[in-house]
This record gives sequence, C-alpha cells and structure tokens, in this order.
Amino acid sequence: MKVLFGWELGGGQGHIQRLAALARTLESHGVEPVFALKSYKIKGMSFPWKIVCAPLLPFSGRSESYTFADILETFGFGNANLLRSHLQAWQSVLLEVKPSLVITDFAPGLVLAARNIIPTIVTGDSFAVPPPIEVFPPLRFPTPSESEKRQEQLSNTVREVVKSDTLLGEVLSGDASFIFGIPELDPYRYLRTECQQYLSVHITPIPKNLHSSDGPAWAYLYDDYPYRDLVLQTLRPQCDFKPLTEVLAGKSLAIHHGSSTTAITCLLAGIPQLVFPKHLEHQLNAITLSQLGVAKISTTPTWEGLLIAQAEAYGLTENALQKAKSLAHWNQNFMSIFVKTCLEFLGAQP
Repeated sequence: MKVLFGWELGGGQGHIQRLAALARTLESHGVEPVFALKSYKIKGMSFPWKIVCAPLLPFSGRSESYTFADILETFGFGNANLLRSHLQAWQSVLLEVKPSLVITDFAPGLVLAARNIIPTIVTGDSFAVPPPIEVFPPLRFPTPSESEKRQEQLSNTVREVVKSDTLLGEVLSGDASFIFGIPELDPYRYLRTECQQYLSVHITPIPKNLHSSDGPAWAYLYDDYPYRDLVLQTLRPQCDFKPLTEVLAGKSLAIHHGSSTTAITCLLAGIPQLVFPKHLEHQLNAITLSQLGVAKISTTPTWEGLLIAQAEAYGLTENALQKAKSLAHWNQNFMSIFVKTCLEFLGAQP
C-alpha cells in the first residue's frame, strides 16, 4: 500500500520532521511511503524513502499576508489558469505514484488535486490546517480592503476550478484532518469542529523534568536570520540540532523563532522561552506564549535589549512550570488516533 506524503508551503524543518514521523509509524503497518516535498534540506535525520518531484508553486512576490486566503492567493490559487496548471502537475504525480492514500502537511494544491480521486488526510500545525469555513478571519491588523477582495477572488477561483460549492475551508481540509498542536496555540480554535482533532505534537510524550534552573540556554535560529550572530554572541546558548527532547534536557531557557512544534514542546516541558518571530505563524505563536506568561518576544534585538529580554524570560520560569502542569493532559501520544483513520481509508485492520 503506497501512501504519498506531500508538502508545498511554509518553511523550516517541522513539516519534514512531522511527515517523517508519520511515515515511520505507518511503515510498521505495511505502508510504503513516497514523498513529494518542496525541500529535502534535512538536518539531523536520515531520509530512506522514495522521493518524487513536487510541483513548484508560482510566487507573486507579495510578502504581507493577513489571512489564510492571502497566503494562498500569493501562490497563484486566485488565478484559474495558474491553479489548473498546478493541480494538473500534482495529478501527474498521483498517476506516477498511484497511492492508495495521500497525507499532506501544508500542501493545499495536492489536497485539491486529489479531491474525489484519492482519499486525503490533511495534517499540520494549527496554522496550516484551515477551519471548515468559507471566509478566513484576519490574523494581522489592521487588515486592508484588498485582503477581502483576495478572499473573494480565491473562493471564486477554487470553486470554478474544482467545481464544488462546498465551503472553501472544508475543501482544503480533505477527507479527514488532524491538527498537530493544542487549542491554546490555535488562532482558529473557536472555529473548529469535532471533525478536526488535536493530536498535540508528534514527539509526545515529552519526558518530565527536562527543565533545569541552573542549566544553559538552548537556541535554534535560521541561518538567514539577520540578528542570528548578535543573539548567539550575546546570549551564548547551546545550538545543537537534535531531537527536541534531547536538546531541551537540562536547559533553563529556549531561544527560537516560534514554530509550533518547538513552542508547544517547550510549553509542555515547562521551559521559559525567548522568541524572535520571523513569519506570521511565528508572530501568532509568540503573542499567545506571551499572553500565557511563558515567553518574552524580541523583534529588533539590540545588545542591551537582549540582556533585558533574557532576564525577563528567566523571570517567567515558575509560571512556565505551572503552565506545563496545567497542560499535562496534552503531554501524551495520540498517534493511534491518526493511524486508525489511515488504516480505515486503506481498508486495513488496525
């Protein structure tokens, strides 16, 4: 039984790491994973599976997005000709691989291409799994009027190309969807239905007592982050790239951009965070972590500002530990729920 794993939007290691974890789990049930990813720049892990080329999305160059619809419109989903061409490219991949099931992580083009052809499960963090609605709410303010026009254009284009009157968010949610996140860090939590299940993060359960008040700080910052050298030279954290449950052991502080997996793992481990957001998803996570009282945010760091932010972040340690206790119900492995659904689509027994 072949399963095609696809990813086409977003950056960072999280999408690859999550899909790889799902593939390893399903392999033990006789599944043959095949991957079609936008990138294979993988740190700290082997990648033994078959690879096929994923179609490239056109990029308009517009960088500011205010809604999920804005993001899709930036990559050609609001242009009927571009969208048709992109879906045809994905359908060529489906014809080549002939999978029995498709699993996506932030790959809306693949979801649309596989619609009514091959069962599709949509996964990802809460930012990448849209709610089952037609008009997506703004995630950044103030929202310009052009954003509303892009939403309308996107809805009309997708409806025309896929020939469906179903709500846009439902179409993009595939035949089943799972959120690898928790409600506390979900900007769409009030719009979810019972059909969209939270599975925490794929590396749970996280070992207890990872935090150490007298341990070093740990950091993961992108190589192209303009303040990277300043942050590392000023705060002197450890920068090992290994599984999070390993690098966080014995740490007193986590320094990162705000990706969901890292943010939630630190949250469940009770480790205070210093966050340097780069993208919209990072900003949303950073704001929520700050509101929960477990993180400090830095956007344009200076030497003096970094030392102050670090001291303030350490001051959140007790609250971070208490918050981890209150969220302990999310620190368990929910993968069996995901596997059960996959095997049902594949016609196999759990």
